Amino acid sequence: MFRQMFGRADSVPLRMMAVPGTYISPAGAAGKLLREAQSAARVTPGQLKRRTKGGSTPVQKTYSIRAGEAATVVVVDDDPSVLRALSRLIQTAGFRVLAFDRPSALLASAIPSANACMVVDIGLPEMTGSELCTALAVSGRGLPAILITGRNDSATQRLIEEAHPVAALFKPVDERTLFDAIARALALSGNESKR
Repeated sequence: MFRQMFGRADSVPLRMMAVPGTYISPAGAAGKLLREAQSAARVTPGQLKRRTKGGSTPVQKTYSIRAGEAATVVVVDDDPSVLRALSRLIQTAGFRVLAFDRPSALLASAIPSANACMVVDIGLPEMTGSELCTALAVSGRGLPAILITGRNDSATQRLIEEAHPVAALFKPVDERTLFDAIARALALSGNESKR
């Protein structure tokens, strides 16, 4: 009966996913778009990909080309939940993460000088994120920075401009945008000018 109603049993037609009570007319230009979407939406058993045990799509691991070591991402945020979430997200992509809850902890620690970047909150308690980037650059330990913030006012915009970051992202941070920014920052990390 399923085959009679919907065609092949080994595919899922797009019309099954429509909202109940709605009807999309297959006539005219709309019909052509519907047929194209339906043919693109059919999934055969041979096309199914293995999924991770959590049910999400597999994460592509990103490793350094230097000596097979994972690139390092330094994360600085004073909010423990944001720090933990960002650290876990970045680690799942295969990066090595150094997490700090305040600027003084980062300044007192050893950080890599190459094959690394920073994700820094602008609103930190001891100094701003842009001041932290400047302090690291003055000490010869500057890394390409991605600034994150929950505010979008003129003072925050000024701080972003002062820091010359690779990217400035607003919370909540989009995962794809974050990883694109990390990739750009790591590409700059091998260059002589780190900012």
